[in-house]
Amino acid sequence: MYAQTASGRLDLVRGGPAREFQVVIHNGNTRAYSALSVVFQMEMMTAGEGRTPAQNGFVLERRDPATGAWRAVELRVANDVQPHWLFTGGTPLAEDAARTERYRIRSEATGPAGSTPLMIRLVDTAAPQSASDERGVPARTSLMVTALRD
Repeated sequence: MYAQTASGRLDLVRGGPAREFQVVIHNGNTRAYSALSVVFQMEMMTAGEGRTPAQNGFVLERRDPATGAWRAVELRVANDVQPHWLFTGGTPLAEDAARTERYRIRSEATGPAGSTPLMIRLVDTAAPQSASDERGVPARTSLMVTALRD
């Protein structure tokens, strides 16, 4: 799995337009997956006076390939990693298959300014709680996101 942008990073202007990126998922020839989910997380950023706005002041959306509509996606903001067994949902991915998912992110006008990695994890939501981290999270990558003052 890898995340792809034209520049390899996402530079945003607070209150400005969204920037698109793609998450490309390639499965090997070892096994098929019954339920894979792309999940996103950032560490906390403050917007002044010690407050952290919801989703760090970012809006993250996924493009629905069937309708072309953009739909909100959860962006977890925390300084710890959520275990794989707490995630639900996901879609199948056959052996030797690949798919590309399109996303976009924007910074709200009142959000914080600064840089933080957007951590992207591919989670096997069908993996049992006892599964190793490598089994529960078969791939991970990140993109640097910078929100600039307008």
